Amino acid sequence: MKCLALSQPWAELVVSGKKKIEIRGKNTSHRGWFYIYAAAAGTKELWLKHFGFENNLPTGMIVGKAFLADVKLYATDEEFDSDEKLHFAIRPAIKDEGWDHKHKFGYILSEAKRIEPVKWRGMPGFFNVDIKEELL
Repeated sequence: MKCLALSQPWAELVVSGKKKIEIRGKNTSHRGWFYIYAAAAGTKELWLKHFGFENNLPTGMIVGKAFLADVKLYATDEEFDSDEKLHFAIRPAIKDEGWDHKHKFGYILSEAKRIEPVKWRGMPGFFNVDIKEELL
């Protein structure tokens, strides 16, 4: 099954059902279920504080799964800003980090579920995992 790597706190926001759109720089043809991997690197201290998390969120583990229903392209500030409460990427803050949202893709997520964390070695973006479903 596919697995998508996300830094914390984004992985936590997805598995808790709060983050409904994941912003990415590349489109994907994948639709359907995928696992959520909380990346071992890339935790953003500023964002942890912004969302009220301690720095004790799991990393280096598969922590959940979600359904990728569709992908949308963001071409304008207005489109991006209108979905802020679904993707939590605040435009002025991401520009301060040197990241531009234009021509980014929004992965539309649903049915996110938290699972018992499984230690795993991840990779950036989507990668394949071979885990028996009953283990999750």
